[in-house]
Order: sequence, then structure tokens, then C-alpha cells
Amino acid sequence: MAHKTGLIAAIYDASLEPSGWEDILRRIAEATKSTGAVLLEHEIDPATRQIGGAGVSSLWNIDPAYADAFVKTYSKINPLNQAALAIAPGEVLAATLITQTREFRATRFYNEFLRPQNCADCVGIGLSRTSIVSQLLSLHRPPAAVAMEPARYRLLESLAPHLARAVKIQNRLWRAGAISGALGAAFAAVGFAIFILGADCQVLFANAKAEALVRCEGGLRYEQRRLLAETAALTARLHGLAQSAARGAAGGSLALPCKGEGAPILAHIIPLAAHRAGVFGLSQPAAALIVADQSAGTAAHLRSFSAKFGLTAGEARVLAEIIIGKGLAAAAAQLRITHATARSHTDSIFQKTGTSRQAELIRCFFECTLSRGYDPATL
Repeated sequence: MAHKTGLIAAIYDASLEPSGWEDILRRIAEATKSTGAVLLEHEIDPATRQIGGAGVSSLWNIDPAYADAFVKTYSKINPLNQAALAIAPGEVLAATLITQTREFRATRFYNEFLRPQNCADCVGIGLSRTSIVSQLLSLHRPPAAVAMEPARYRLLESLAPHLARAVKIQNRLWRAGAISGALGAAFAAVGFAIFILGADCQVLFANAKAEALVRCEGGLRYEQRRLLAETAALTARLHGLAQSAARGAAGGSLALPCKGEGAPILAHIIPLAAHRAGVFGLSQPAAALIVADQSAGTAAHLRSFSAKFGLTAGEARVLAEIIIGKGLAAAAAQLRITHATARSHTDSIFQKTGTSRQAELIRCFFECTLSRGYDPATL
């Protein structure tokens, strides 16, 4: 029992340190008298729901040349593919009913791939499955011990849920790291504080400027991974805008009072385009909350946007006040122009940018700006 407990602990350790998987494979193979073990990733074609390719993430006592040949050639002609797809995460399935038939023994897969490795059967443990990827642990069984002894099979059944949970943890950690790393690199130079929010206002990502905004009590705070404003009324407004934006609505803006004597800040909530959410690896509807300031970086983005759409100097100044100011009335006061002039400039901006109201204009500005801040090929 102590041996099994130690193995389970090591499985969870491997979820945090993937280099430990080779030792896990060795221990499981030796405990079940298997000749080799491998962690496989099968690519699933969403259209046909068939395995389209494979990868190997870790192996024990299997010649790397055979692993490479499996990925390049034999995974595509493997008669066990459908059986592999039938293994749910946390379940164990022996392929004996297939591997011990004449039809299987006559296949190229068996004679060129399994047989030269002294493998007569495979036992699979389901680890993880999405619509496009299936992960499993496969054990190679020798001809002299095709059928696994009941006690050893029960051991696999007891380990399988732990293996699946450990892989789930590892995948989440990797995914979080990959998304944060990619977004951090993409948005580091944009110059805005950017939060990516789920429909429930859960913070999925925040760049360095956003984290700094929270730390300096810039009108926003975290509570159980959700983004909150300083008052219940502002929080309700923030959450309402995030929820509507995550459903594809235009979004909106709100002024957030800072603690102390700091001036209020203007936060804009916009929906993430469907293709962008996919690029970022987000599996749920999401919105972006963005705070622009008077920095040189923001000014450069405003100049670039104005040049792209042919805005006049007056229109560009009004746009700047809409993005980093407090709305049209405040823009007129700040620029010392009449409200009618500010309105005329705004209508002209709408026409040139193909928008019809401020929320759409703000969304257009930030989408154009963020598009310049990342390369999808690098994410």
C-alpha cells in the first residue's frame, strides 16, 4: 500500500515537473510486467472525429526510432485508433480482443511496428480528451504475458483517475502559462492596462500595467479572481458591460474613482472578436477592459489610428478625449470648443471609421490598436 501511495504522490509531482513522467512510466510498466510505456497525444479531426496524427510526449524502454516512426507513419495505419478514442479519461482498456485476431496479426502495423518490439498487445489508460486532442498512456505487453493478471489490472484501474487528474492539472498549468506568456509578450508594448475578462468578470489575464493599476488602488480590485470596482453600483455596471460584451455587444465605458486625490480613470469594456479569442486560446466568451492614459505610447496609437482613417487635427483631438477623457461634453470643455463643434467632429469620425456611436468607435480604436500589438503566428 505504501508503494502505491508513493506512486500516486509521484504522479501528482510529475504534473508540476513533466520530466518526472519517464520515471512514472517505468514504475507502472515494471509493476504490471509490461515491456514499455509511452504517453501519446492523438490529434482528432473535428469533421470526421477520426485520429489524424499523433505525438509522443514521454516514453520508457521504447526505442526513440520506433516512437518517431509511429508519429510519422504507423499512427496513421494503426488498427487500434478507434479503440484508443473509446477510452475515456480515467478509464483502462486492454486491446486484447483486437490484437489477438488473425486480421490484426496480418496487418502491416503489427508486423512492422509492434512485433519487432516484442509487443503482442497494448493496454491504454485514458488521460485527457478535447474535441481536437486525446491523450493516453499506452503499455506494451510481451507475447508471454498478453493477458494482464487481475491484481495488476486493478492497480491500473486505481491509478487511472489520478493519472487523468494529474494530466488535467498539467494541461491547465501549461495552458495558463502559454496564454499568459503570449499575451504578456503581445501586450507589453501596447501601453494600455488590459484585463481579459470572462462573462462572469473572472480575470483570465491581466498585463503588467493592469496589475500595477490594481496594486496602486486605481479604482479596481480583485476578489476571488473576479474584477470589482470600488462601489457596488460601479461593480454592477462593470459586470453588466462585461457580460454584454462577452455576448458580442459593443461594450461601453465607465469612470472609476481612484482612492486618495488621484483623478478618476476611464475604463473601456469591449468584446473580443471571435477569431482573437480563439487565437488567445480562450475557451469561453470574453471581453477586454482597457484603461488608456496620457502616455507617449497612447499618443502614438492615436496618431496611427487618425492617419489610418484620415482624421483631421481637430477630429484627432476629439478622438483623444473620447479615448482618454470623459466623453463628448468634457472633450468640448477641454478643447475649448462648442458642444456643436465637438458633435460635428464626432459625426465625421463615425463616418470615416464606419461606426455610428461612441462604444463602436472605442471598440474600433482598440481592435485596430491591439491588432498591431500581436502576431497570431507567435501565440
